[in-house]
Amino acid sequence: MRAKRLASGVAALLAVTLPLVACGDDDSSSDGEALRKTTVLLDWDPNPDHVALYTAKKAGFFTDAGLDVTFQPPSDPSDPTKLVSTGKIDIGISYEPETIISGSQGLDVIAVGALVPTALLSIAATGDSGVRTVADLAGKTIGTPGLQTNDAFLKTILAKNDIDPASVKSVSIAQDLLSAMVAGNVDATLGSYRNIEGVDLAERGLNPTIIPVTEAGVPDYDELVIIAQKSRLKSDPAYQQLVRDFLSGLAKGNAKVIDDPAGASEIIAAEAEGYDEAIVPKMIDATVPLLKNDEGFGHQDVADWQAFADWMKSEELIEKAVTASEVVTNEYLPTS
Repeated sequence: MRAKRLASGVAALLAVTLPLVACGDDDSSSDGEALRKTTVLLDWDPNPDHVALYTAKKAGFFTDAGLDVTFQPPSDPSDPTKLVSTGKIDIGISYEPETIISGSQGLDVIAVGALVPTALLSIAATGDSGVRTVADLAGKTIGTPGLQTNDAFLKTILAKNDIDPASVKSVSIAQDLLSAMVAGNVDATLGSYRNIEGVDLAERGLNPTIIPVTEAGVPDYDELVIIAQKSRLKSDPAYQQLVRDFLSGLAKGNAKVIDDPAGASEIIAAEAEGYDEAIVPKMIDATVPLLKNDEGFGHQDVADWQAFADWMKSEELIEKAVTASEVVTNEYLPTS
């Protein structure tokens, strides 16, 4: 599940060593047309946030676009930016803050579309933890996935709420967020999502506290984004077309989820191992409103990205200033 099941050792090895698949390598659709194979590296194990991806694949929208798409869970949530930047993976799913950090560090990535165009990241804790407000984090142990983003946000949240960072113990627990909270191994997590772990904890009767980071001192941002290799987009027309076609198919999958949440729940429940099938529809109901984008599927506001990048720089979350137009583009999104 999103909070647990790490990719297997074999999958992890493939994620690190998989060579870039040329756009021309083919399989065949039922009508004999060649399909371009591409691997998409997820940000996490399959979970309800990925419902549009799996719905697009199940509905045949990627095949219709001429693509044979494989979704690969990561061995580590930080893998997508690294492996897309080096060209080992065609397309990745990452986060706006992580993309900005990558741009500040000179990685060769650019966000080409927003999958979830609003922040989901939250501080989460069970009712037994004693955490009810941000101030209650003082003296507590906080689990994070180990992403640069989470560590940076924690630093800012503690500072903005006058909490001595020396009083807080931060531990990296990778994807074990939910199980760590349920077992009491941590007092709280910064990395949980309100529409997933928040729903799960409530359904377990654990009386959770869920504090979105946007209520704790962090501006809003695009939570999940689709990333591609920036230099290759500039030089490789076939790769440009692959990205366009992927986004076209994904846009149709996103629309189908919004139109038929019940059907989408069945699709993602079959892919997201470890989730209670009775809870998945409630997670999807919480997720569907978050998938809607008033500017059209995938649209990213470059001015908002610039403001967020400037905020990150002012908070010393990045060392080098970032020009948003260098790390985000809407050029490859479908026009209708």
